[in-house]
Amino acid sequence: MSRPAARPLGRLLLVVLGAAITLVVAAGPASAHDVLASTTPANGSTEARVPASVVLTFDQPAIAMGTKLVVTGPSGEVQQGDPVLVDNTVTQPLQGGAAAGAYTVEWRVTSADGHPVSGTFTFTARAAGKGQPATTPATPGPGAATGLEPASRVWPWVIALAVLSFVVVGAVALGRRAARDPE
Repeated sequence: MSRPAARPLGRLLLVVLGAAITLVVAAGPASAHDVLASTTPANGSTEARVPASVVLTFDQPAIAMGTKLVVTGPSGEVQQGDPVLVDNTVTQPLQGGAAAGAYTVEWRVTSADGHPVSGTFTFTARAAGKGQPATTPATPGPGAATGLEPASRVWPWVIALAVLSFVVVGAVALGRRAARDPE
């Protein structure tokens, strides 16, 4: 009598094991976070004048969600508008006429795998930037990323839902088979 009861339990364990193996195989190798490959201006460099923009180049394409650059110089923040992301390059326009001096660039982007990466670099400008200085400080436009979005927290739920779906489908299939084949 223990044999018929053991069969559905054994089948359920096989379904769960199969679901786990499927998830591991389908997941493939984990994507690495984006790595900052270069900056313009270069970290620690001395430039003739404040550039019109700061450019970050990554080893992989990034996603726009959560992208933010803050460029601070002798007179405060000088970034103007939203950063522009194209493939693996992020460009942040700067205010015209920004003062000469030391600048710090604080950046954050979201890797293609959904995880944020961030860092800081510096440069010095011997002369003010070209153009007229902005009359009012730049403010983020509508829809600008002002904080870390929770999208990277979604993946654990997607994986848990997939595993649960496999278990439920397997249990239903086993229940139907047991009802058809009473052995």
